[in-house]
Amino acid sequence: MAIPNDFTSFDGTDIHQLRDFLLNQRRISGWTQEELSERSGVSVRTIRNLETGSNTNPRRTSVALLLSALGAAPAPLPEAAPWGGDDMTVLPDRRPEPHRGRATELSPWHGPRPLGDPLVGRQADMRHILACAQRSRLIVLTGPGGVGKTRLALAAASRLRPLFRDGVAVVELRDCPPEHLDPARARAELTRVIRDFTHESGHSGTASPGGRRLLVLDGAEHVAQQAARIARQLLDERPGLHLLVTSRRALAASAAETWEVEPLRVDGRERRDIAVPSAVELFLRRVQASLPTLDLTHHLPLVTTLCRLLDGVPLAIEVAAQRLRSLPLTSLLQEETLFHLLDQADTGGLSAHRTLSDSVRWSYDLLPVAHRELLRELVALPDGFSLDDVVTAQPGRRPGMMRVAHLLAELADASLVQTQRERQYTYRIHALVRHVVTQVARHPQAADAGAARPAEPDRPEPVAVRSAGRPAA
Repeated sequence: MAIPNDFTSFDGTDIHQLRDFLLNQRRISGWTQEELSERSGVSVRTIRNLETGSNTNPRRTSVALLLSALGAAPAPLPEAAPWGGDDMTVLPDRRPEPHRGRATELSPWHGPRPLGDPLVGRQADMRHILACAQRSRLIVLTGPGGVGKTRLALAAASRLRPLFRDGVAVVELRDCPPEHLDPARARAELTRVIRDFTHESGHSGTASPGGRRLLVLDGAEHVAQQAARIARQLLDERPGLHLLVTSRRALAASAAETWEVEPLRVDGRERRDIAVPSAVELFLRRVQASLPTLDLTHHLPLVTTLCRLLDGVPLAIEVAAQRLRSLPLTSLLQEETLFHLLDQADTGGLSAHRTLSDSVRWSYDLLPVAHRELLRELVALPDGFSLDDVVTAQPGRRPGMMRVAHLLAELADASLVQTQRERQYTYRIHALVRHVVTQVARHPQAADAGAARPAEPDRPEPVAVRSAGRPAA
């Protein structure tokens, strides 16, 4: 059964073939409609309507995502680890598609590729990204450094690859100069790097302006304004181009779907078939990979405590797992010394930064003076503070409430302060950020000497946190 080239209706034969294929392949795999929805990113309602025949005009992208997911279904998934498994370990673009009758040639891929290990605790994120790709051509993944934006983006691009016949290109923006230091140079370099992957020369091969292609822009926070500008221009020029951007700061671009990637869960479980929270699962997986003889079965409460101290941030969890090669688990449970011990480990294999704290330090070093001063005050407040708490923390500050609100919003937009959006907005600061800011406050001279640039005067307009290097995803 051939997939239509656009959003036209199926004829009676095709829709019945599609219905039979979905039912048969789903039953062979042993999946429920909910499980197929989780793996494909297509809603349960759409799957149900297709299988009952009530939907005779499905979207082409929905059909392609379903067929791609079911193409891997007959192959058994790896046996689950004792603490649970991950249902996204099989990437559909690595296997033949049985509905084609033969293995199809994969579309081109340029740039860094996704890691082979399974994503942990990202099922909801993946479902949302795949669903966004069906309705938007610009998706932005935001979140603090080390939370896993890059890994998630690459995995999603791999899942979406069958939809883009002209391929996937991944562009790392780490070498682009920060736009606040030299806007003209930043704009020129960003334009040059991206154009190398979108023009008919260089990496793009035979791609045409109207061809279907996915472009991943990784680490755009230090050129957020320029990235938004060029994104709008590219999407206007190339109707077949889709963009997936990772950035600690959201892009101010219309029609963009923005998804905030949060740390992994430490308390509770995301799914009934997972025995432990996703943060604990990631830690156990990494320990098993590097220390297969170390049994932590009887120490799960201590592992949970450690993951809670690390706020569920994947990069911090992976570094902590590495440290177990030389230090006992109990040595990492002291909050006062935890990050000092973790900073002795080189994160070069996991991040673009040398140490865990470096992933935060560059953000702090590039803040304007007023933003730094407020952040130093915020780390002294308990988690769950409100805007009113910030205003009343300093006598005489209330007349400047609007100014404080602006600075707090800028720190939140830069992913240095986390926003808890409930009935009343409250805020918290991750433990790693607290550690770095506290160390800077204790050793201001060393901080000034190691800053990425001289502290610039405060300015009234919004200022994005920007970097000379790529943040850890």
